[in-house]
Amino acid sequence: MTDLMPGPVPAQLPASIPSFVGRAEPMRLLDAHLTATDGATATLAIVGSAGIGKTALAVHWAHRVRHRFPDGQIYLNLRGFDPHHSPLTTGAALHSLLAALHFPSHQMPTNPDAQVGLYRTLMADRRMLILLDNARDAQQVRPLLPGSAGSLVLVTSRERLSGLGTADGADLLTLSRMPLIEARDLLARRLGALRAAADHPALNEVIEHCEGLPLALAGAATFANRHPSTSLGYLAMHLRNSRRRLDVLADSDPATNIRSVFSWSYAALTPDAARLFRLLARHPESHFTTRSAAALALVSSTKVYPLVCELTRLHLVEDHPDYYVLPELLRAYGEELTYPALRAS
Repeated sequence: MTDLMPGPVPAQLPASIPSFVGRAEPMRLLDAHLTATDGATATLAIVGSAGIGKTALAVHWAHRVRHRFPDGQIYLNLRGFDPHHSPLTTGAALHSLLAALHFPSHQMPTNPDAQVGLYRTLMADRRMLILLDNARDAQQVRPLLPGSAGSLVLVTSRERLSGLGTADGADLLTLSRMPLIEARDLLARRLGALRAAADHPALNEVIEHCEGLPLALAGAATFANRHPSTSLGYLAMHLRNSRRRLDVLADSDPATNIRSVFSWSYAALTPDAARLFRLLARHPESHFTTRSAAALALVSSTKVYPLVCELTRLHLVEDHPDYYVLPELLRAYGEELTYPALRAS
């Protein structure tokens, strides 16, 4: 193994969210994967829609299992969907990984293939956890995978990363909406147990309008906490109006503003897929088929199918065996793109 400059064992994981609750089944699946692949090279990808809580889950679980990786934990934001920066290049990502391994910067090769080879050499015989957050696609992740057994690579992405599963043997975990009982626990943690228990019908209505999306639930709780003397019925009433829903869930921080978070996925679409997304937001039903999408876009089913696949690949629509669904919060966002006047000034 190449000699390295002395340095502390990397411990780069971000802090876990103190109010993290739920996700019992995904946590069980992650634990089972770790047990099944113990000692082998393993890649796990958590994928899902914007605001579904991929990073929160990945960081929380990584803290739980970090003792299994005595050579350290490295965190790297690949900036795959970032409003202010381009996705991290292979060279920049490898430079960060090599720096975390304490390789002297003045000795780093400039050739990308040489960087990949050096990284895999340094990772050999180590047991490390590498968390690659916010990946753009499988191509961005692939050069960052160690070539020897012992380490775990945990990836998060809005993209399906199916190529990572097909070509690289990664296990893909698609994160879905929070179950009702877990969503109740999340709101109880953020609102206080007494306030959450005061009106169960209103609490359930809030969860329904937030579609079990953790970011939306957190935004709703923030709105409620700004009005501590009001009932949960007051919050439910505001969320009931689909044209005001995103205003209730808005935040000054782009990282937690649901409109901003949705926009980063929308910005990654091709123009034709973006147009289809806006059209679907105007469709009278949330459910649609390839045929109805083609009729809406005035194109053939053959031409519209790749566009629908693009929307599902970025989790902007949900696919089911015989139909697709545009979730209501995304529909509200799409309507605002088509009719900007719907958005409150």
